[in-house]
Order: sequence, then structure tokens, then C-alpha cells
Amino acid sequence: MARIPEEEIAEVRRRADIADIIGRYIPVFKQGREYKAVCPFHDDHDPSLRINEDLQIFKCFSCGAGGNVFGFVQKFENVSYPEAVEKVAALIGVQLSVQGESTRREEDEETARYHRILDETIRFTCYEMGSEEAAAARKYLDERGLNEEIRTKFSIGYNPGNNRLSRFLKAKGYQEADMTAVNVARVNESGLNDVFGERITFPIHDKNGRPVGFSARTLNPNHPSKYVNTTDTVLFHKGDIVYNAHRAALAARREGKIYVCEGVTDVIAFAKAGMDNAVCTLGTACTERQIDLLRSLSPRIVFCYDGDQPGQNATIKAGRLARSKGAQVSVVDNRTGLDPDELIRKEGPEALKKLASSELSWMEFVLNFLKARTNFDSYLERKEFVTKARAEIETLDDEMDRRYFTEELSRISGFHIDYVPRAKPVVSRRGSAKLPEGLESAEEQILAMMLGHKEASQHFSDELGFLQDKLRASVAMLIVDSYRTMDTIDPSDLMDRTDKEEERNLISKLAGMWVYRLPYDEALLDGAIRKVNIAIKTQQANQFKEQLSMPMNIESERMLMDEYRECLNDLRRYINEENSQQ
Repeated sequence: MARIPEEEIAEVRRRADIADIIGRYIPVFKQGREYKAVCPFHDDHDPSLRINEDLQIFKCFSCGAGGNVFGFVQKFENVSYPEAVEKVAALIGVQLSVQGESTRREEDEETARYHRILDETIRFTCYEMGSEEAAAARKYLDERGLNEEIRTKFSIGYNPGNNRLSRFLKAKGYQEADMTAVNVARVNESGLNDVFGERITFPIHDKNGRPVGFSARTLNPNHPSKYVNTTDTVLFHKGDIVYNAHRAALAARREGKIYVCEGVTDVIAFAKAGMDNAVCTLGTACTERQIDLLRSLSPRIVFCYDGDQPGQNATIKAGRLARSKGAQVSVVDNRTGLDPDELIRKEGPEALKKLASSELSWMEFVLNFLKARTNFDSYLERKEFVTKARAEIETLDDEMDRRYFTEELSRISGFHIDYVPRAKPVVSRRGSAKLPEGLESAEEQILAMMLGHKEASQHFSDELGFLQDKLRASVAMLIVDSYRTMDTIDPSDLMDRTDKEEERNLISKLAGMWVYRLPYDEALLDGAIRKVNIAIKTQQANQFKEQLSMPMNIESERMLMDEYRECLNDLRRYINEENSQQ
């Protein structure tokens, strides 16, 4: 794929208002000069996300996420950077000279022909649903509450017997090899046969709304396979597909969550209850690729698998996978003994709405799951229950949640379990030595001044030239390098020069600092550089003292002592300079 020209990226960024674009994904409200929103990238209860229209950047002051308009779309949609540019361009009506993965629909002729066959199959089966031969199918669907409106919405059709579909497609000029390639027909000793003959058909689409296969239900109560799905084809890979994703995308973004069910009829049940933000994974096995697609629909995934043991086992596996990929996960507390389709048929739409509203937090579900599988009369099983639950509690980000569920674990298990606050992560230079206190704020102050002023970048290069923290050092080099070709830096533009999310987050933070908005002040910059030097020399002095306390030969000790004295002299000089400025 050709690269999108930089001038076109800059034009899209200039014309796209970040508050407007973010507002198309999540609710945004204005407060003072800034816009605020509940952050979609962590379990946010207060509006932690800030949107700065002047700088055209966003920043969450809770989880640290930040970036420009492309960064938000890239993270929210879980797409590549070029795809994010394309999506923003499409939203504001800018035509790019290069079309990439998300907008390019120029398929090779073979793939396009396969899609046409499936489109023709959908039209044929929907037409046949109105035929006399499909009377039993319509009666069955009507009895299940799948009326004509629902059948039209989901393109539910009927594949009649006697290989009528295969003959129709042949009459349209399609080849047997192509029909078998997309699994609407198969060849055996009797010739070409329909795969889904005498079955009700539910078309399956990819995330872009292109048909890729079918799930089909028999009307024969004695048939050993009630439902059959398209087998693996060039278009259909079950582990990549999330049924109804193309229809549910808008509602999922509007509602801030996506419901994940087991089967097609469960998804349709949600739609009948007025909830269009439901999808299914065509079974209970959930893959990483499906989780990635679900996260692109919404950062919050609500699993609504069946309440039986297989459904619960699937929920624990899928939930852990989703959380490992950064999703917010909750679980519908289904104790009805019915799946969504059965519930809405027996008790109506309100019953399903009520069930969907009974969400458990992830940890509540885990505790219930483990409790149901533990014999509390056995000390060993209680101990194993505690061990597994504590491991899960440690994965929670919120300290209040960790404390609360530790107390719950004590109550349930009967063991006294002390809450131990999670140790703050230690940032290190070499992976072992802790960076001195105050170094982070000093380095960030230097970076913020560099971001705002070319003179600060030059002064940094002359007087210090490096930073201790690896992330901050890489952003410093990004700034220095940018000033080689420009006199001023737009923070939003700088974010487009890196593909590392942590660097974009830091740039967003720097642009929000008070020092970034100040006129260039070399004395202020020198003060921050001194703080860095004092922190570094203090760290080095402590390391020398530790080394000198260990046994060594006289020559090594003399050389080390000389270096220690030199380090102390530098440290005193920096401290004296600092004191003289106060």
C-alpha cells in the first residue's frame, strides 16, 4: 500500500476538530475552555478525559492516555495509524489520494466474485422466504417471534430443497468451483448439491458488512445437526468473525458497551428488545482476533453467555483474554436457566432488558465462579480458592477494588487476609537501580520547555544532552530531531512522528503543563537541568559508597575513591548553584 502523503495527513488534522471527532464516539461536554468526557480507555466513573481544542489534543489524567485526533481514533477503533487517518478523513469529507485497508474496496476479481455469489445467495434465499415452499419456515419463525420486520433487518432467508440455489447460481453464470469455494454448494457422487438445502439461512458478514458465510437451521426436529455454519473458506474464518459487528458498531459506541452472546438468535433477541449493540462469537470459544474486533467496537465488553457450566467456563476464559487485551469486562448475571432467545419468547422484551441490566463486575463474577466450584468444608479447597481469587484480585487496577475484594475474600473463605497495597512501579535506568526522587518532574519540565521553544532544545543539547528515563530520552530526541527542519513544533504534529503510544501520551502530558505555556526562560531551564544533575550525581555518589564498602585491592579502591571525590565535588557545585538561586 502506498503511503499517505504527509501534506494530506496535515490537512486532515488541520480540518478535523478533535472535540467534534471524539464526540462522535463518546459523549463530550464543555466545561470552561475545555471539553471533558468519561475516558473510554479505562474504567472511568468521573470525566477524567480532557480535550484541548487550542492544541487539538486529548489527555486522560487518570490512565495517562493521550494524543491527537488520529491517536484517539486509532486507540478507540483498535486500528493502524493509516487506517485512523482514513477514518478521520472520511468523517470530515476529505478525499485522500491514497486509499488503504479501511477504505480500499478494490478487491481482486476472484474475491469480488466470491462476494457476489454470497450476495446473490442472500437475495435468492430472502426471495424464497416468501414462497409457498417456505410456509413451514415462516410459521416456525413467526412462532419464535421473528416477524417479517426482523427477517428483513437480518436478511433471514430460506434455502429450498432440490438444489434450487445451485441451479439458480449456475443460471446466473457462476462456476461450480466458485460456489464450492464459498461453501454454498458441494460436489459429491450425485453431482452439485446445496450445502444449506431445506434450512433457514442467517447471513454472516465481516466487520465491513460484506457477506462471508451463513449459519443455517434445519426444520427437521430429528436432524442430528440443528445448526450448521459455513466451513473454513477463503472468506470465512470462524475465529475472525463476530456476527452482527457491522450492524452493532454505531449502537455500541453510542451506548458505551457491546453485549457478547453465544448464538445468532440471542443477538436477534437483543435487537427485538431494542438493544442493537449485541453480537455473538458463533459459539463459546473466543479468539484473540475476535477480542480485538470487539474492542474496536467498544472498550467495554459485557459477556452474556448462557448460565450453564459450559457457558460459565467460556465466560471466564473469554473475560480473562479480553482483560489481558485491555478491555473493561463485566458479565450479565443470568440465573434464569434460559438463554436470551428463550427468555424473550417466554417472558417478553422487558425480561431481557432487566436481565441485561443485571451486570456483575469482573471480580464479582470470578468470586461467584470460584465459589461454585469449591467445597468449603475442605481446608485444601478453601486454600486453593483463596490462592486463585487473590491472583485475580492482583490484576485489578483500582486500589479500592483490590481492597474491597480482599475483604470479601476474607469473609467468604473464613481466612483472615490482610490487604497489601500494590507497590508503586519503580522506574529504572538499567532495570535495577531506582531513579532518584524528583528526577521525573525535572525531566518533564525540561521536555515541556523544549516542546515550546527551539532555544530550549538547543540549550538542552549544549548543557545536558541526555535524560535518564528511556521514554523521556526518546521524546527528547524526537523534539531535537524535529527542530532540525522547523522553528516551531505543533504537539499534535509531533505525535504523528511516532508510532509509540507511550510517547504520544507523554507529549500530550507535556503540552498540558504550565511551563509549556510560558515564554522561554533560560534561568528556569537551567534550574531544571541542575535538578537533573543533582539527582544523577546523588545516585552516582550512593553507588560509589556501596562499591567502596565491598572488598577490593588497593589500586581499585584508590581509583574508585578518586571518582567518588570528583562526583562529590560536582554534586557540591550543583547544590551551591541551586542554593544561590533561592
